[in-house]
Amino acid sequence: MSELSPAAREYVLAFADDEHMIGARHTNWIGLGPFLEEDLAFCSIAQDELGHAIGLYRLVTGDDRAVDALALGRSAGEYRSSWFAEWPCDEWASALVRHWLYDRAEALRWDAVADSSVAGLAALVPGARREEAFHLRHAEQLLDRVLGADLGEAHGLVVAAMCALRPLGASLWVAPFDEEAALAEGVASRSFAELEVEWNSELDADLVRWGVAPADACGPALDLPPDRSVRSAHFAAFHAELNEVLSIDPTAVW
Repeated sequence: MSELSPAAREYVLAFADDEHMIGARHTNWIGLGPFLEEDLAFCSIAQDELGHAIGLYRLVTGDDRAVDALALGRSAGEYRSSWFAEWPCDEWASALVRHWLYDRAEALRWDAVADSSVAGLAALVPGARREEAFHLRHAEQLLDRVLGADLGEAHGLVVAAMCALRPLGASLWVAPFDEEAALAEGVASRSFAELEVEWNSELDADLVRWGVAPADACGPALDLPPDRSVRSAHFAAFHAELNEVLSIDPTAVW
């Protein structure tokens, strides 16, 4: 496997770290979902996202044995995950809304690397697309039930979660370092700014379909990090949790 250029490494690492963090956050709901079917669904989705992360980390390291150290052993400023992926969602409505927002974005990100010049990256896309189609159907079916049927209190909780999380979701589109160089190298076909426009359009179309005015499901813009080296206030505790097993047994495999 050829070594990645600095720009390609930053691009792939940002994707890998987002997949890692969102997958790990989804695992927080295993055994705590509102019903058994959701425990199983979130377990499956978390496993998929972590699998995507492993595949992307392998492209960065070029060595399977180095994946664990890359995934878990860096200092805070060396991670490139978005605040959105790091954020805790302790209420079910928030977890469901983040699931929808993230997987809408993730599908666009995989499409953007479908013809990537990075050796091995395009090969990950078909499998990821199949899994993301399932993830999106899952999120949309649940939101269809809550929003499409206007289920009283649940409807209000979901719309409130959208107002809180959609502005934070914009942190997904804080571009990787050297994005312009990555695009010039053919790492991806479209910029994060372009993908963000399409993401917002797709979200608004979903909301209209559910009978929710887009303006009623999005709070005010937030002050987002200037770049992907800046961690959220929740990262340190989350990172310690992720390293809990390794702190006991450094020979454990992630």
